[in-house]
Amino acid sequence: MKDFWKLEDFKSTKYNYITYHIVMTLVGYLYFQIYKNLDEGKKYSGKSLPVIVKNYKETRPKSVIIYVGQYFGIFPFLEFLQLYAECTLDATVSMLEAMPEDARIKVNIFTYFEY
Repeated sequence: MKDFWKLEDFKSTKYNYITYHIVMTLVGYLYFQIYKNLDEGKKYSGKSLPVIVKNYKETRPKSVIIYVGQYFGIFPFLEFLQLYAECTLDATVSMLEAMPEDARIKVNIFTYFEY
């Protein structure tokens, strides 16, 4: 199963995490099987999910979801970059401090533009 579903990036050794990951993988596979039985999913009949994911081409523009507490906003990626570039240095530092550590790494490339 690990080779077929490309699960080699999963590194946890905790039983609960492993169990959750396996169950969610199987639930995802089940939903995929149900989808293939619908009229909309007939084009995927006879194909496995890993093959479809490998050959998938994104057709929609990417979006960024920003959320704080109970509020959220969905922005097209380019609009988000524009908003971020227009922020003052104080606002940028505040945003980075509010982000989880793993998200900071992804956003950090945009942090130190010369204004």
